[in-house]
Amino acid sequence: MYCPDCGTSNDNALPQCQKCGKPLPVLSQIPSPSDDSVVSTIIPYKNPYALIAYYLGVFSLIPCLGILLGITAFILGIKGLSYAREHPEAKGRVHALVGVWVGGIFGFGYLILTILLMLFSAGMFGMSRR
Repeated sequence: MYCPDCGTSNDNALPQCQKCGKPLPVLSQIPSPSDDSVVSTIIPYKNPYALIAYYLGVFSLIPCLGILLGITAFILGIKGLSYAREHPEAKGRVHALVGVWVGGIFGFGYLILTILLMLFSAGMFGMSRR
């Protein structure tokens, strides 16, 4: 049984958590899994980092906003993966991965493309204006 306060795995027979000392719920008081587990798999509302990273990653496809949204999606996706690892019941690993990959590709891709265009227009590639 996992402690509801600190998340530590404990033996079912223990009356309190081994790590934080908080009383553990009696097995009869633990709610049974419901349809909430299906919904939280599709929409990981318990992992806000992953959910926000997913949508920012999708919207980073927009060229003018792609740099800001993509890099933000990349950062929040990494936080979402970390949160999903620490809180397995929160789900959202796939959403966080979408934020990391899509946000990273388009955010950093647009950033590199913008820098290259600025350097090219400034004549930094050895092409002088005549």
